[in-house]
Amino acid sequence: MKRVVIVAMVLLLIAGSSLFLFTPTQSPTSPPVHDLTIPAGDPNWETACHSALIPDTAPACMRAALFDLNLARRTEGLSQLTLPRAFATFNQARQIVYLANSERSIRKLPTVEESSPQLDHLARQAATQARDPSIPASMNGGSDWAGNFPNAIVVVFMWMYEDGYRYTNGGGGSNLDCQAPKASGCWGHRAVILEDSSTNTRYGAAFTTQLAPSQALKYADSYTLEFAGAPALFALGNTSQLAYTIVVIALLMIVISMVSWFARRHRRRDDRHMGPPPPPDLSWS
Repeated sequence: MKRVVIVAMVLLLIAGSSLFLFTPTQSPTSPPVHDLTIPAGDPNWETACHSALIPDTAPACMRAALFDLNLARRTEGLSQLTLPRAFATFNQARQIVYLANSERSIRKLPTVEESSPQLDHLARQAATQARDPSIPASMNGGSDWAGNFPNAIVVVFMWMYEDGYRYTNGGGGSNLDCQAPKASGCWGHRAVILEDSSTNTRYGAAFTTQLAPSQALKYADSYTLEFAGAPALFALGNTSQLAYTIVVIALLMIVISMVSWFARRHRRRDDRHMGPPPPPDLSWS
């Protein structure tokens, strides 16, 4: 029993230390969401993108949106994004995924290359209804929605770099979940794109101009994105879950050891109460 208890105590120490040793430091991949400062200034896309067509893929609009994105990247000390020639041939949903992955890869996060039919379905459904897609109960991750924007570059720029209170026209701007300086939704879209708490992560993405009749948006377009997968027990962001699991295992070991010890002690006590065994019967006929 002593050995088991010692092992259990070691596990408890590991569980406690994991909360301190493996907690990720704040970095661009895990921003202090209420304090992130991206002084991108007045976005150029607002004056360059004015086409009646949705999405607005005119060269002037695309260049302005990319300029805003790279300006914001530069303030974080990140290299600028150069779009591949084939980018213009991607549909808007694929452009969203490509741009989100570029934000992940520049921060040393794994890119998400495979889609999920289930997530794609939920993304399409939510895009039509102009809302955040739901995440299946069996998955861990997050989802984003945006509407009233001219193209995918602008959407990712807004999600990543103008998602806080001060950047939405001084409050009450594009992030509907960030209507107060420290609202829980501030920088929430950015956190979804930089999601790192899942394994086997898949994506779902959609773009539509066919909104539900109840949805009245200026540009009549809607973008959705989901990153989700199985909860990652050993992910840095899940150290509390890892510690909890180790604690449960250690406590079970202690309980099982104590039950076994009490059972052995009870058997020894019963043996003492029974007295010495009777002498063998040596008679025979």
